[in-house]
Amino acid sequence: MSKEFVYTIELDHGVEHVHAALISEEYWKGRVGDSTTGSVEVMVPAGPGTARITLTDQVDAAVLPAVVRGILRGPLVMTRTDEWGVLEGNTASGALGGGSSTLPVTIAARSELRPRESSGSVIELRGEARVDVPIVGGQVEGMVLQMMQAIVESDRATLNTWLSR
Repeated sequence: MSKEFVYTIELDHGVEHVHAALISEEYWKGRVGDSTTGSVEVMVPAGPGTARITLTDQVDAAVLPAVVRGILRGPLVMTRTDEWGVLEGNTASGALGGGSSTLPVTIAARSELRPRESSGSVIELRGEARVDVPIVGGQVEGMVLQMMQAIVESDRATLNTWLSR
């Protein structure tokens, strides 16, 4: 079972500035900050103007809903991978993937950075979340989508703050 999603992040900054942040090691390392449970790795897979970022963080099971805690098989380590290609004209394409070490969850999305009609820019994510757990998978997928929405909002706020400095 899987659930599709579409999220849009509107930013007050131009495409060139947003893309520069999205491929910046400094930006992504700032996202993790002083976390004792999180880590980030930034690579340049296809040359200048590209980036592959892998974020890993351990989630405290106590903050998770009971239905999720009931199916965990150890500590919950979440992994997120963002990839961005070069800026071509006014757009850049990317991908987002996510998963967990102990929960059979996968997130796969395509992303596009483009100018906003008025001013600024937009990042659009289109993808799906899948939880391979009998009976409660659909319920957990709904929670994963709520978590994705919170991540997207956090991304928007963090990018706007980073770009406004």
